[in-house]
Amino acid sequence: MRDAYGRWQPTPKEPTPTPRTMARIAEARQRNAARLERPSLEVKRISEKVTHTDITSDMAETLLDTFGTTSSDFVHAELSRLPSEQTEINAALAAIDGTRPENETAAMLASQMVVTHRLAMDMLGRVRRADLLVQAEALGALATKLLRTYTMQMEVLAKLKRGGEQTVRVEHVHVYSGGQAVVGAVSNQLARGGGGVADERGNQADGAIEARALAFAPGAAMFGPDAGRDALPESGGDGQEALPDARRGKGQRRAPR
Repeated sequence: MRDAYGRWQPTPKEPTPTPRTMARIAEARQRNAARLERPSLEVKRISEKVTHTDITSDMAETLLDTFGTTSSDFVHAELSRLPSEQTEINAALAAIDGTRPENETAAMLASQMVVTHRLAMDMLGRVRRADLLVQAEALGALATKLLRTYTMQMEVLAKLKRGGEQTVRVEHVHVYSGGQAVVGAVSNQLARGGGGVADERGNQADGAIEARALAFAPGAAMFGPDAGRDALPESGGDGQEALPDARRGKGQRRAPR
């Protein structure tokens, strides 16, 4: 190796990796060996606008599995929609193959996600290089829309893999003494007679209470004499008289019954 003056210089030796680095490299090799090899194509540019992709028989079988199809026409159609540069198209194929699409619908969605991600990252890079605030705001708004679209695409892809079903798993449910647990969906609808919230069984949790709810129910305990206290004494004698009427004159009493 020569320096800027043409003199020979010894080749610098690479630093010796530490034990932690060696352990990390061994772990990475083990994990990479367990992963599937992603498809890779060789793109040849014939002219400025025309490119040719060389697909061998072995690679054709891999691409069919990558796009979750048995149609070679579908594979060629999807490849024509991906970026034409070799690095970009192989990166897109790796991303699509990573989703493991089971059919053409899932493969098309994965292709859309690749393009959406590429445009979103491009817009974010342009925001950093923008000279005017107006340009940065416009590019940032477009990047935000693309990122939201990408998130929605991820949710749709996950739903397709679940087959449209949603599984809810509840773990570690503690019900203490005197409490009640409700397992299932609870509807937060307003109760009919008031502003309370009712569950799916029709029981009102709070809010206005109807008058019939306060009515006497058979078997309910009613107010009665307290056995622990003495009753009020009754007046003795048989000559009980009625209380005088306030509308009568002085000295007038009601006739005895």
